[in-house]
Amino acid sequence: MDTPRTIMVSIVVPCYNEAQVLPDFLEALHTHTQSIENAHFEFLFIDDGSNDETDTVLHEAASKDSRIKILSLARNYGHQRALTAGLDHCQGDFAIFMDADLQDPPELIPQIVEKLLEGFDIVHTVRSDRGQDSLPKRVSSSIFYTIMRHWVLPELPLNAGDYKGLNRKAIQGVRNYNERVRFLRGTIATLGFNQCEIPFHRPARLAGKSKYPLFKVLRLARDAVVSNTVIPLRVAIFLGLVCIGLGLITAIALGVAICSTRIEPGLMHTILVAVLLIGGANLLFMGILGEYIKVLMLEVKQRPLYLVQSRFNMDDPDQSAS
Repeated sequence: MDTPRTIMVSIVVPCYNEAQVLPDFLEALHTHTQSIENAHFEFLFIDDGSNDETDTVLHEAASKDSRIKILSLARNYGHQRALTAGLDHCQGDFAIFMDADLQDPPELIPQIVEKLLEGFDIVHTVRSDRGQDSLPKRVSSSIFYTIMRHWVLPELPLNAGDYKGLNRKAIQGVRNYNERVRFLRGTIATLGFNQCEIPFHRPARLAGKSKYPLFKVLRLARDAVVSNTVIPLRVAIFLGLVCIGLGLITAIALGVAICSTRIEPGLMHTILVAVLLIGGANLLFMGILGEYIKVLMLEVKQRPLYLVQSRFNMDDPDQSAS
């Protein structure tokens, strides 16, 4: 009988000011991975420019466990780029992306690994309910997924965050996407391959503050839309045509009314309304075009997505190449 092949699984964890929750997360990580047969793990933590004790906690743990690897970025680049750094440096046959706040339950790791072993290339975890979220977040998430799934990315699983499992084929697929404005869950959803979903109940955050306040959620939604569709431009064109049509109708109606002597000339209020409509449409178009121009500017500059400050328990490619 053939001995089952031992696989390597990379747990990729972006961290930004997670010192309070890391000890509990590390304990849960060890508990829920030690029972998986024929698998060994690397725990790749990406310190995304934390300014608390995250670096200290991680180095203390890594000095006792060589499976814990630390990639410290030069500054805070944001969640999506930190995930990209982990994706670029993970060595496993499988990679699982998750956050350290324990809202991505580590107890799902065995299920994700099992699905990947069954032959699925991508495993999405989807929230079965959003009861722990505030009302504004639930409303904004509902609007976001409705817009994304109907008009932007129909492939995007409903209520699926960045807690996912990928095999090596899918990992390489994501690495081939080089755009600067990142929306990884959308990129992964559009890869194709063989995908499945695991529903779960998302618990409350154990400690610390959410790293995705409303303004960051809105920024991520903006990036998701402008990097994946031109629909806002088409809506702007439609609204522009409507405004022009209203202006022409208003002009014709005023001309007829003046010629038939029903009203006196000098309808400043009507003209003011027309000017406001057209001026508002112009400002709207300029704002939308500005978002796309900004994305184009970032892509044309081709700046690096992130810079690495240091590595721990990891090979340094510069030294190994010398």
